[in-house]
Amino acid sequence: MATKSGIYWVTWANAHAKNSNKVDDLEVSFKNAATAFIKALKDAGATVNVSTTKRSDKRAYLFHWSWKISQGKCKPSDAQKMIGVDIEWNHGDLAKSKSGALEMVNGFGLAIPPRSINPPSLTSNHISGKAIDMTITWTGTIKVKKKDGTAVSVTSSPNVNTNTILHSIGESYGVKKLKTDAPHWSYNGR
Repeated sequence: MATKSGIYWVTWANAHAKNSNKVDDLEVSFKNAATAFIKALKDAGATVNVSTTKRSDKRAYLFHWSWKISQGKCKPSDAQKMIGVDIEWNHGDLAKSKSGALEMVNGFGLAIPPRSINPPSLTSNHISGKAIDMTITWTGTIKVKKKDGTAVSVTSSPNVNTNTILHSIGESYGVKKLKTDAPHWSYNGR
């Protein structure tokens, strides 16, 4: 018997479909790139908080469909089944289905509009260890070294998605910004 969507699935995922926040769990070439970028940021005085590196495909599935259903981007009946995740998205009432999905979105701490306009991906680079979610903060202007050693002045911005100077510094290390998802960086910008 399938269990309806809701906070139960956050607890289930935390036990059976974990996320890692360890840079060491990333795929080796992206780990090296992310480590060097983070070091450059910290050396310049920024604070870097990593929230996600490697992600279970089951967790990605729960993220994707809970986000889409809670945000009204699909009907609960549109959600595909996944072997090993016996969830019932359709509660028989759209408002209850959306409410169960929103419990999951909130429980997982997923970014929703305006912070992120994209549903979490079913094929996320996190699954292969080639993406990192991190919050980067500082005040004023700092000088961050690009991979080639060139120091670049970068001013703090409340919206990391529009901070193109910071994006170019990350890119020099092979860490590319997804400009529609505040914490997300990856090897290919997706």
